[in-house]
Amino acid sequence: MRTKVLLVTHCGVYPLLSGGSLAQYYFVDGLKDEVEYVYCTPIRSDKEKLNLDLLSSVRPDLKIYYFDAREKNKNSSLFQKLIAIKHRIVKSKRKVLESFSDDDYQDGYFYSVDHKFSNEYLVFINDVINKENIKIVQCDFYETIDIPFALPDTVKKIFVHHEVRSKRLELSYSHSPMPVPFKDFIINKNKAYEEVCLKQMDRVIVFNDDDARRLSPICKSIVVSPYAVPDELICERQSSKSFSHFIFLGGEGHTPNKLGLQWFLDEIYVPNIDAIKYELFVLGRWGETVKQKYLAFDKIHFLGFVDSVEPYYENAILINPVLSGAGLRTKILQTLVNKVPVLSTRFGAEGCFDADNSSHIGFFDNADEFKALLNTISDNELNMMAEKGFEYYQTQFGKEKLLSIRKSVYEF
Repeated sequence: MRTKVLLVTHCGVYPLLSGGSLAQYYFVDGLKDEVEYVYCTPIRSDKEKLNLDLLSSVRPDLKIYYFDAREKNKNSSLFQKLIAIKHRIVKSKRKVLESFSDDDYQDGYFYSVDHKFSNEYLVFINDVINKENIKIVQCDFYETIDIPFALPDTVKKIFVHHEVRSKRLELSYSHSPMPVPFKDFIINKNKAYEEVCLKQMDRVIVFNDDDARRLSPICKSIVVSPYAVPDELICERQSSKSFSHFIFLGGEGHTPNKLGLQWFLDEIYVPNIDAIKYELFVLGRWGETVKQKYLAFDKIHFLGFVDSVEPYYENAILINPVLSGAGLRTKILQTLVNKVPVLSTRFGAEGCFDADNSSHIGFFDNADEFKALLNTISDNELNMMAEKGFEYYQTQFGKEKLLSIRKSVYEF
């Protein structure tokens, strides 16, 4: 008999266009014969409904419950007024905040630590629990971290922490120009609320050892249970023999992407652009402000959103200058399994190497280290790095191993 788990999430599981989607779908699909996931989510737009229909088409056996917030929103004149007000506020602030949008301490996402769920939505979740006779509830992402306060004592509560909020803020602290008292206000209240919520969980899942060490003193039970890349995103390709360009994967909507890419461009790539033979292709959605900033450099190409990364793997080197965040780097997993060599900051590769096994990644944390890498790495060594990365992925992120770990999470 399969273990039944109610999965409550506000981040779409499908299509596989983000790390969050991959992290969820990997287990929803991979454990379908052993775990009966009951999927529960709100939908706030027609696009989210279309994505939900797409999930249903690829996994017709998955039982799905959704709370439709669209009709309530459409029928509410107050809602329409609030949306209009919000749009005016966002528009008025955009010019002020645009140049600082890589700063977590000026990102409204971190201003409010809790979430304002409607009474109808919380009743809806509890109705699903009763109807399906749920004994285990799994909440994914910070957006659901306080939902367990509304759940009955009769269910076991599991929280999947995709990105430790307090850790991300600690890492971005020194990069913010905001006054120290304000930064302390933001970080301390976020940390306090995060801890209060995590103490409500019977088990907390994280993706790397550092996150586990940080949170273990406040959690009843913590498990390191990383994900890997779904089969449909793995292409059977040979590692390249020669290399002509860097690729950066990710859009500016995720603040660590913008902070990291601009640091790399401003501190490393542009000052040494004449000596660097590799062009840079940025894949993902980026605003005009950033693109215009680097328009004069013909080696830098912003390609926007692409349907598939696969065509850009050939002769490519992944550049991963991530400085903040938490969790696991999906972009590194994708490139390792697809035999693409990786150059990364040490923090940016967190969870993808260890002290005894790191030769599959080239590391740099400043311009001097990056220049030294380029001066010493040959095409042959990059090819070997790609092969080692693939071997590391197969050993550390083998499907059987990861599915077994996640299945054990549901054993109480």
